[in-house]
Amino acid sequence: MRMASLLLLLFLALQPGCDPARHPSRPKTLLIGLDGVQLQHYLQLGDATNLEQRLYYGKAYAGGINGKASEQLTLSGPGWITLLTGVWSNKHGVESDDDSQRVNPAFPSLFKRLRLAYPNAYLSSIVNWSPINTAFLLEDAHDADVRESGLPDEQVIARTLQILGDTPADFTFIQLDEPDQIGHQRGYGEHYAQALRKADSEIGRLLDKVDQRRRMFPQEDWLVLVSTNHGRDYWGKGHGGASEQEKSIFIASNKPLNQELTELSIPVEMPGPGGLYGLPAQTSVAPTVLRHMGLKLQPEWLLDGTPLLGDTGVRKARADENKGRLRWNSNAKGYLTIIKNGHVVAQVAARDDQWIDPEGMDKQNDYVLVLDGT
Repeated sequence: MRMASLLLLLFLALQPGCDPARHPSRPKTLLIGLDGVQLQHYLQLGDATNLEQRLYYGKAYAGGINGKASEQLTLSGPGWITLLTGVWSNKHGVESDDDSQRVNPAFPSLFKRLRLAYPNAYLSSIVNWSPINTAFLLEDAHDADVRESGLPDEQVIARTLQILGDTPADFTFIQLDEPDQIGHQRGYGEHYAQALRKADSEIGRLLDKVDQRRRMFPQEDWLVLVSTNHGRDYWGKGHGGASEQEKSIFIASNKPLNQELTELSIPVEMPGPGGLYGLPAQTSVAPTVLRHMGLKLQPEWLLDGTPLLGDTGVRKARADENKGRLRWNSNAKGYLTIIKNGHVVAQVAARDDQWIDPEGMDKQNDYVLVLDGT
């Protein structure tokens, strides 16, 4: 059976779009979603976890900017779809856990973008919490090669290990739900800690499988990302609000990530609760995957996050509508291009950190800031 699996992998690797001569390094991504994990409690498990021993990680934030158009509820539906699209709910359209909602086709998920770019890519979505697949991404990811829903966490892991072992596994997203379930039932405490230990152990099994595959196929370039959809309230039982705890998440990777994750960059006039907005946003996950998978990030996609691999571009781009002013953080020496509603309107020194729109911001506008190709 193992020989058959190896032959299948080799056959698929030689199909159109996967020519080793043209693509000596083949990017692969495993995105692991842990539902409702509070980083501070994860870290309390000690230094022997897979998070501490085998991954690079940093704090991040969910829920958009309080009081701005990007603000969204720290609920599961909005959180997962933000992770998978790279935009906040005011764009992707999933604003609650109501299973009648669908992702806005104008802001598609990783599944749709990767399918369009690589028609032969092997895409998988395996989740415990069904609405991710059966509601929000029902049409968007309908042609994924594997889409399985409502599986207990143990079966999610077993199925993922099978996919990593027996298929091309170009992009694989999985969602584990038990930490969130235990949190809702019991709040913080030993039961929640046990759920986190179990999830960490499952991460270790997946990392082992990826390491095994890398040894078998050294031309494959694997990115493993681990994140969560939201934090939890003070007691650990609820979420959905705009408190610092509920908005606090994390992003971890098997690869070193750039300064967006490793160096705090706080917007001076809008630091957020506890300086939260100096951290990377949840919207950085999707652009990181897209860049790793070889896609050039396009201005017309109107992504809300900056990638955590490669050049960051400008950081913390934001609008001060009252003053008709765009602001950002950057110490780059070059110039950035400002695109408004699809048209280039200015080129500004990146270190200026601001630009005033001579037409003001009374109407709804889309601004994109491009620096160093990001």
